[in-house]
Amino acid sequence: MEYKLRVVVEKVLVSTQEVVKRDTLKTYDVKPPESILELGLRHEEQIALLGKVQDVILAVQAKLIDPGHDVCPRCGDKLKKKGFTPSNFHAVFTDHKVSIQKHQCHNPECHWQSAPTTTSVFGTSIHPDLAKLQCEQGALYSYREAQTNLEKVTVHRRRVNNHNHIRQITDNVGAVLAEENLKPPAQKDCAPPAKELIVQVDGGHIATKEKTKRSFEALSAVIYRPEGLRTIDQHHGEIASKSCALSAQDDDLATIKTFVLHAARKQGLAQDTEVTALADGANNCWSVIWSLASHCKQITGILDWFHIGKKFQNVRSAVEDGDKETLERVKWTLWHGRPDEALAKLHMLMTNVTDAKKRSKLEGLYDYLERNKAYLVHYEERDKAHKTYTSQVAESHIESIINARHNKSGKMQWTRAGAHKVLQIRGVITSNEWEDRWQVAVLSALKVAA
Repeated sequence: MEYKLRVVVEKVLVSTQEVVKRDTLKTYDVKPPESILELGLRHEEQIALLGKVQDVILAVQAKLIDPGHDVCPRCGDKLKKKGFTPSNFHAVFTDHKVSIQKHQCHNPECHWQSAPTTTSVFGTSIHPDLAKLQCEQGALYSYREAQTNLEKVTVHRRRVNNHNHIRQITDNVGAVLAEENLKPPAQKDCAPPAKELIVQVDGGHIATKEKTKRSFEALSAVIYRPEGLRTIDQHHGEIASKSCALSAQDDDLATIKTFVLHAARKQGLAQDTEVTALADGANNCWSVIWSLASHCKQITGILDWFHIGKKFQNVRSAVEDGDKETLERVKWTLWHGRPDEALAKLHMLMTNVTDAKKRSKLEGLYDYLERNKAYLVHYEERDKAHKTYTSQVAESHIESIINARHNKSGKMQWTRAGAHKVLQIRGVITSNEWEDRWQVAVLSALKVAA
């Protein structure tokens, strides 16, 4: 016995359950599947069927759209219907034409008539769920990669998913989030007062479009409670709950300081909170950290051991094989909390190097440690006490938040404003706040009332 399957949509009168209209959307032949490819509907068939379902629903909804006028807005006379205006509507996977009722003034001398569109009625022709998806793709990938990714999902190319449009919606949503991040967080969004917080501040360089410069610096901060750090292995961990703050603004650190304070508030920063702060040693990072001083009990600043290790690794080539052991002893002395002795050993090592370039590398390491001497702690002691002293066991927020998007390709160049907006979306996603915040931000960016 042979069968066919029909996909049918029925319009039913609620009071009597009478079927007032029936539409057959698609008829499928039922055959034994000879391979896994024939089991169920293929990707393109699924999208096509979804488009047909949307068309039926939109046709019914279009007749119920409020025109916004009971009388003529020009003369106050009655209105009469006058055909329909076909208008674009872009759903997540499909594009449609929505026929919206037009109206004309009864007064023959007035001549007023409406020409409503989805944009004039709702503020946009793009469904917010699609804009959300575009923002996520634009924040995670290059705009052209985002376009390609969306084309793969929807099977075919859509003008609404053009890379320029993805850039625009990403910029607009990022700008909204940037404004929101300048406002103090609501009490409901803040954790209970924390006994201790960890603050990591670091900088990353982004290639610039300015012809006279190679790059500009963006600052990133991650704030979390110590109990939120989960160990994966000896060298890696993950942070269960964190708040991120990022800025590419050139405003004497005003924006990043505000963002960091608000992010710390979300993690429970209070006057009795003790802050342990890690930085790579740059003055601007320390400046951001110390801006929290009046908002907490105390700050323990620590030169990140991860960055110390990188500095030593970079200068290993500057010493002969016989002096590499001496360099390791300098590092060992630092690890054991004796910075003066370490600096003295490093200075002695410098005097044995005659090559100007190699000596310059060692001088750079010496100056780095000397400049940050106040932040050199007893690292071994903290390690044994299971206290924070390195960012290595947590995610590299510079690598995952900044470099993964802004420095993926040597050809990628940015303006500060453009990078700043994308960073806001990436920061919200990394802070696991995106699902709670995207709707308000996207609707605002689309100029739609929530």
